[in-house]
Amino acid sequence: MSDPLFGPPRSFDLDRFQVEAMEHLDDGRSVVVSAPTGSGKTWVAEYAIARAASVGRRGLYTTPIKALSNQKFRDLRGWMGRDSVGLLTGDNSINGDASAVVMTTEVLRNMLYSQPERLDSTDVVVMDEVHYLQDNYRGPVWEEVIIHLPAHIRLVALSATVSNADELAEWISSVHAPCASVTETTRPVRLQNNYCISEKQNGRLHLIPTLKKGRSNPEGRRYDPARSGGRDNRRKGGPPQRRPWRTPRRAEVITELRRRNLLPAITFIFSRAGCEDAVSAVRSAGIRLTDDAEAQRITEHVMLKTGHLSETDRAALEWDSWLAGLQAGLAAHHAGIVPLFKETVEELFTMGLLRSVFATETLALGINMPARTVVIEKLSKFTGEHHETLSPGDYTQLTGRAGRRGIDDEGHAVVLWTPFTTFDDVAGLAKSRAFELRSAFRPTYNMTCHLVERYTRKDAEELMTRSFGQFQSNRAIESLNQRRDQLLARLGEGTATPTEADTSDRGAIDSALGRLKPGDAIDVGRTVAVLSVAWRRKAVKVEVLDDDGEAHTLDADALTVPPVVVKALRLPEPFNPHSRSHQHDLVGQLRAVKRKSNKTKGNKGKGNKSNRSGGASTNGHDDPPAASQDHASPWRSEERTQARRELRRVEARIERRRGQLTERFGAVVGLLTELGHIDKWELTERGRILLGTFHELDLVLVESLLDGHLDGHDPATLAGLISGFVYERRRNDDPPPEWYSTPAAESAMWGMEVTLRKIQRMESAYGLPESRDMDPGLFAAAHGWAAGGGLGDILDEEDLSGGDFVRSMKQVLDLVSQVAVVAPNPTTRKAASTALTMMQRGIVDAPVDDDEAPAP
Repeated sequence: MSDPLFGPPRSFDLDRFQVEAMEHLDDGRSVVVSAPTGSGKTWVAEYAIARAASVGRRGLYTTPIKALSNQKFRDLRGWMGRDSVGLLTGDNSINGDASAVVMTTEVLRNMLYSQPERLDSTDVVVMDEVHYLQDNYRGPVWEEVIIHLPAHIRLVALSATVSNADELAEWISSVHAPCASVTETTRPVRLQNNYCISEKQNGRLHLIPTLKKGRSNPEGRRYDPARSGGRDNRRKGGPPQRRPWRTPRRAEVITELRRRNLLPAITFIFSRAGCEDAVSAVRSAGIRLTDDAEAQRITEHVMLKTGHLSETDRAALEWDSWLAGLQAGLAAHHAGIVPLFKETVEELFTMGLLRSVFATETLALGINMPARTVVIEKLSKFTGEHHETLSPGDYTQLTGRAGRRGIDDEGHAVVLWTPFTTFDDVAGLAKSRAFELRSAFRPTYNMTCHLVERYTRKDAEELMTRSFGQFQSNRAIESLNQRRDQLLARLGEGTATPTEADTSDRGAIDSALGRLKPGDAIDVGRTVAVLSVAWRRKAVKVEVLDDDGEAHTLDADALTVPPVVVKALRLPEPFNPHSRSHQHDLVGQLRAVKRKSNKTKGNKGKGNKSNRSGGASTNGHDDPPAASQDHASPWRSEERTQARRELRRVEARIERRRGQLTERFGAVVGLLTELGHIDKWELTERGRILLGTFHELDLVLVESLLDGHLDGHDPATLAGLISGFVYERRRNDDPPPEWYSTPAAESAMWGMEVTLRKIQRMESAYGLPESRDMDPGLFAAAHGWAAGGGLGDILDEEDLSGGDFVRSMKQVLDLVSQVAVVAPNPTTRKAASTALTMMQRGIVDAPVDDDEAPAP
């Protein structure tokens, strides 16, 4: 390996994995680096960027979110120099031809399609947080980039610790260029997992280790709800005992951490309102975590960052209250806060001036804010549809912030007691290291247009087979083929092909699945327990647990016959389908059902034995000859039936996995052909408009443009209409009454809804997931801002936080800028350009870094 002359300044010795990764880069290979948060994997990426710059080549650094791009832009400028680093995020375009350019992954994807020549001088592309490729909405973009990236460009893919990094590297080698995998599982700062409980009577806090010698601490179980006075813990002949424990209060936790010298801390609360309430509660308790000198430094930095804001904007954003919290060493961090404020919080925390930050999980995604302690209030979060228990990967990502390299000998993770979680659930997460990366790749409308533009149909279909999703499917097919061979051998058959008579009607299976309830033990060729039942896109998804403790998801495609309920199992109350202890209880019941079933089958066999040949066995054993086992024995006959059932399911899964992506691609092509975007594998004029549109609802937007719904409006009204493609209301309560600037605007929104419904019906007919609904709830805010309205007036009238408003306006701006280019009507293009100019102001157009911030 060459001497590491390149890369950022460092005050530490390189770790083994960093040296190994650099050697691969020196030898011209791409590399996947999987390592814990804070371990220094970013240094490998910066080494690659600097190495490219040293020979006059470019390096591109991609991230999944704009906030992370902005931070990395500032970091690179700090050691490479202002003129050497650029930024391209859609919101900002700064020095885009620099030797190192930071961008979101979507920007690179668009560049690959529309300006591939800009990559000719590029030597390396860094893909930070590459595990993001499993994100259902944005994940496919990562795979598009890797598949289309020119072979001369090396990749540096950075990921949190995943268990299948080798698989990812192997796939990259197969579709791009030679790629090595480098994995580090040891944290740079060891982690102490803790469990925090508060006594009801006196408020005393207990902080105990979650693990002892790598195993669950036996002491922890004494705090479980059922052991400490839950509904099953009753005195004989008396009422239920009162539980002596409660969840520690936020101010109590911060006080205890301060007493134990465990600050600074990040407390993860999966609610924006909860984060704000936490700051208020700690301040109300009279807690101040800074001295006068630190408070003064905080004020000076805040003025540097936000001094350009007008008094009215400060009032609208509750700047005074925010500053008061910062001066006490406290802050909230979540998506509802304007980016400028979040950036300021991050910088103050990194400077060591903030002691306690209450954040949603978005903070865990790559933002450089290590703390001595991470507190997790609950092990479940609300996804917008339901409550979801944290996965081992989630827990690892959150606790990765605990422990500052070079400062702390030990980081601390603290999980708070709640009545809905057992100690074993907490310990299970602390022990687990399972985090397997799964592909979310699927062909989109825009992607399909680019494939039609650049490839023959045969080559485009072949490209579908090159995705990571198909790569993983092919591996699964190998395993399924082995199982099929085992079943065929067991049945003594050379082939086993399902017939129409073998396959039940999908509707009957869906109906049977929809009637299932948690706790049902069902026969699907193997007895499993139902954990949850949910409807997804008009299809039923059932999560089940087998008697080995493994969870699986069933739907109508996975079954050939309706499931049969064999028993209703007893559920713990309240039931948490993802609780390890609850699952363990169900596994025990499942095994009891299985033992009883086997005993019954065995008795049936014994009852029939004396009748098989009228006497004793002729082969010297209790079992009958093989022919009798296959044909005369009822329990053997049932076993064969189950084996045939499983065989049909396995073969159906093989067939489904083999052609899943190419079939979906064919459906997308068929739909676009019917709508007139594709004709005989060539893009029409309609298709070329779709080619230049990048959005989740790209097809709906383009069809709305072609139908004329966005024509004939003033710039502010056009911005309001375009907001309908962007906005998704977060809350489930009734939305406020709709408001439109003109009758023509209301008619246009109605027309776009008609266009959407038409596309949804076509998607359903082609077997594609339906496009999500539009939402007109942002019309008034977008119209007001584009018309020159003030921030305070808009926030007063609309149910929006400052952060939601800024983020939504930036999304509207992105789509308005696309309409200004692709709209077929020149008047509409001009109106979009005018709206773009009118909206780029104030807090929505806040500067990216300190150097560009106006002086106070």
